[in-house]
Amino acid sequence: MAVIETDINIDKLKASGKRGLELVKYAHKILRYDGEKLVHTAIYAGTPHVNHILAASMLGYSPATLRNWCSQSNGSLSPKYINGTPYWRMRDIRELLDL
Repeated sequence: MAVIETDINIDKLKASGKRGLELVKYAHKILRYDGEKLVHTAIYAGTPHVNHILAASMLGYSPATLRNWCSQSNGSLSPKYINGTPYWRMRDIRELLDL
């Protein structure tokens, strides 16, 4: 397993008592993580998919940009639809960011 150098605070994440996508949302809203720190949190949490707000924060785009990619099918990433809702694959986000 590869070691990731990051500035995320593992102790704060563990203290939250949250897991998976809820942990990523907590890191975004409460700890104000974005960009690479948010990607590393999602990797730590083992989250396979994220919504457009979290994906946009990770990529440095606005949520509207990802919604446009979704509706026009012309962006750098394409979503996976789960129950009719578009979610963005963490695998694709990591590849796009070379992480």
